[in-house]
Amino acid sequence: MKTPKVSILVPIYNVSNFIERCAHSLFQQTFQDIEFVFVNDCSTDDSMTKLILVIEQYPLIYERIKIINHSINKGPGTARNTAIDASTGEYISVVDSDDYIEPNMIYELYSKALSDEADITVCDFFIEYADDTVIRRDEICQDKWENFRQMILQNNTHSCLWNKLVKRIFYEMNECRVPEGLNTSEDRHIISRMFYFASKISKLDKTLYHYNQHNINSITSTRSAMHFENVIQFWNLFDEFLIEHGLNEKYRLEVSQTKARGKASLMINTQSYCLQKKYSYLFLAEEKENFILLAKGERLLLFLLRRKLNLIALLFQYLLVFKNKGKFKL
Repeated sequence: MKTPKVSILVPIYNVSNFIERCAHSLFQQTFQDIEFVFVNDCSTDDSMTKLILVIEQYPLIYERIKIINHSINKGPGTARNTAIDASTGEYISVVDSDDYIEPNMIYELYSKALSDEADITVCDFFIEYADDTVIRRDEICQDKWENFRQMILQNNTHSCLWNKLVKRIFYEMNECRVPEGLNTSEDRHIISRMFYFASKISKLDKTLYHYNQHNINSITSTRSAMHFENVIQFWNLFDEFLIEHGLNEKYRLEVSQTKARGKASLMINTQSYCLQKKYSYLFLAEEKENFILLAKGERLLLFLLRRKLNLIALLFQYLLVFKNKGKFKL
């Protein structure tokens, strides 16, 4: 069988309420030369049963579907590595199994990638909350190093992989693999390195991906000790990457600012007094250096934690989340 133009990778874990919609959106793509790689990360619900039932409705694409089953749950990062190893497409698209895509997404991204000779092609996306849907723009500029800088800052350039079509060669690089144990920030780990290595990043000004914020079982829906530890792991690895490539001084201020903002976000989005207390030391130097740049609510929360007023900080954190209507911020 000839090499497909695009491989779509879909890690699956307990997404019974969403997998059917996701699968239909994949199998109904207007672009035909696609290989589909599903990795069942030891789901305990009926996600795989529902997926098989959807697949049976599309007999013409049987031979283009691969299903791999993990014997134990390994996390989304390792599941993604498994899917990469099993795929063969010239370009790779990643879709989360609780999300879905527009019917023309792959066609539009692939056509843009070819016309611009791009290593990475980016589109905009919808964020779907229970009571609202918003469009999020993913901004790309012409200068390679400004793109890399913006990827560090995470202002209007986003580290998600699922709204991007990427040449396979970048996923095969050792530096772009998901390290063991990194199950949050794994997209950021990969795409920040891809932005460094890519020669051409192209932007398609169309909104084609639907990012679902209804899934209460999603790994991003709550903040646990794993999130804090993964943030520490991510930044240790990224600091090493910058040093290795002689970029640590060039981007020191951007890294410092992003660490401070990331700490504030973690503290606001956890509901655990113990976690706030345990990780109040995190990025303390960066917090102090960028304190004035943070929002007023973030500054007050971090000030309370620094003064070990953890109970008051937790109450204030609840107020901030309520004010933001509990909506997750990228």
